[in-house]
Amino acid sequence: MRICGLLALLLAVLTGCGASDPAPQPAAFDLDGAWLYLGPSDVPHTLTVGKGAMVYTDVDGHWSSTWTIKTYDNAARHFRLVFDSGSGAYLPAGTSLRGAYDVSGALLTVQVTSAMTYPELLSPGTCTDAVDGTPVPECRLYIKKN
Repeated sequence: MRICGLLALLLAVLTGCGASDPAPQPAAFDLDGAWLYLGPSDVPHTLTVGKGAMVYTDVDGHWSSTWTIKTYDNAARHFRLVFDSGSGAYLPAGTSLRGAYDVSGALLTVQVTSAMTYPELLSPGTCTDAVDGTPVPECRLYIKKN
C-alpha cells in the first residue's frame, strides 16, 4: 500500500494535480510599448509592440504592417517575427524576420534579417559603422513614446 500511495503522490506532482501554484508566466517582452522611429534612413513611422505582435505604422498613414511575434528572448535580446498583414509599401519587408535589439534608457536599436540566424547587433545606439560611418544594413533607431 505504501508503494501505491507514493506512486499516486509522484503522479500528482508530475501532472500538477493538487498544486496550488499557477504555472509561471513568461517575462514581458522588453520591447512592449510604443516607439518612434529616429533613423537613419527610412520614412518616419512608429513601432508598437504588445499582445504578441509588432505593428509598424507610417506617421502619414500611407502604410502599415503587422507581424506576429513567434518567440522572444530578453536575455539574448532576440526575437522572431512572421508577417501577418499589411497595407501600402510596408516596412520591414519579407515573410519571416529575426532580430537583435538593444535598449539603453529610452533608446532602442533594432537590426533585422530574413536569414535563418539572428543578426549580430553591430552598432547599438548609432546604426553607423564605427570605422567608416556608413549605415548598418537593416538597423533602426527608436525612442520610447510616453
